[in-house]
Amino acid sequence: MNHDQPTEKTPSDAWSLLSPQLTDHRRERMIQTASHRTKHVRLIVQDVHQPHNISACIRSAEAFGVLDIDVVTLTKKFSTSTVARGVDEWVNIHRHETVDDCIKRLHDDGYLVAAAFPHGKAVSLADLPVDRPIAVAFGNEHEGLATEWRDKSDLCFTIPMFGIVESLNISVCAAITLHELTSKARRNLNSDKFHLSPDDQNELLNEWICRQIKTWPLQLTRLRQERGK
Repeated sequence: MNHDQPTEKTPSDAWSLLSPQLTDHRRERMIQTASHRTKHVRLIVQDVHQPHNISACIRSAEAFGVLDIDVVTLTKKFSTSTVARGVDEWVNIHRHETVDDCIKRLHDDGYLVAAAFPHGKAVSLADLPVDRPIAVAFGNEHEGLATEWRDKSDLCFTIPMFGIVESLNISVCAAITLHELTSKARRNLNSDKFHLSPDDQNELLNEWICRQIKTWPLQLTRLRQERGK
């Protein structure tokens, strides 16, 4: 299930008709942000329920240009009300009730799935490949990822640490990982492979403007009528 979208299919003319209502600065900021969005790196969180942690994870994803976040709920329902208001309007949140469903959908879309799961065959974060789309999974604050991720993911990885502490907060782990992968991908991949295509950017802007203007169906009807006169 995707982020709460408008009940109708997002119209292809929404941005062109509605964006003049924005300030020039706001409009240019949204265009620039869309141009930096990527589907190449994707975040998965499983059963992360503390509002501060889920909010921080989503904020980090948005800050590093990640468009899609998968939320797997094995033990408790996830509500976007736990997310800091305003952040979830700029990302797409996809919900899954099982690990199998999440991994299958990502594999069908061509993603390599890497789980933050420490064990003997886990690779270092720095060794995760970015030559193909990759989704990284993190577990909740106490138990971490469910054990089935270890067997069903393509790779397991860890973040090397050299201090006395043996673990980091989930939101910190997500931020470090997303920064590492998006930076690596930006260095090593052509822009047209890493960023959204112009058509996808335009589609995203149509979605964003409809999320910003809640009365968009009525306003579009009025603006189309005025344009047709």
